[in-house]
Amino acid sequence: MTPAIKAKPVRNGQLAMIHIAAQQVGMDDSTYRDMLWSIARVRSAKDLDLAGREAVLKHLAACGWKDARRPAGQRPTYKRGSQAALIRHLWTRLAEAGEVQDGSDQALRAFVRGQSAPYHPGKSGWDHPNLLPAWVAGKVIEHLKQWCDRADVDR
Repeated sequence: MTPAIKAKPVRNGQLAMIHIAAQQVGMDDSTYRDMLWSIARVRSAKDLDLAGREAVLKHLAACGWKDARRPAGQRPTYKRGSQAALIRHLWTRLAEAGEVQDGSDQALRAFVRGQSAPYHPGKSGWDHPNLLPAWVAGKVIEHLKQWCDRADVDR
């Protein structure tokens, strides 16, 4: 495998983190682009090199963003009694009943992203049940409950 092929997932992951971090610290588009310009002299994150991506992530951390990535192999945690935990529970029940082909957390995240996209400001959806606003989580929960009812799956 060539270094360019290996580097692409790292680049894409860093770009995704930059966009998520900027959103989480509450930057609007104009502020975001001004920040990119002041740190790396670019107007778009796609133009950042490795040093620029790292500098932007460092700046966003200084602005209050906390990198919530977990160590490899560790399952995501869901606070007991939370809406995210209920979403995960319903997804697991559907997977156990054979209604969902892939019961993994990655598949759940893709489902949540698709279900939440219409309500997301950027129409891209939230990436994890823990990130959903309460009103959107309620809609995802209702969708999963209806799916359980249609498939005759105990909740």
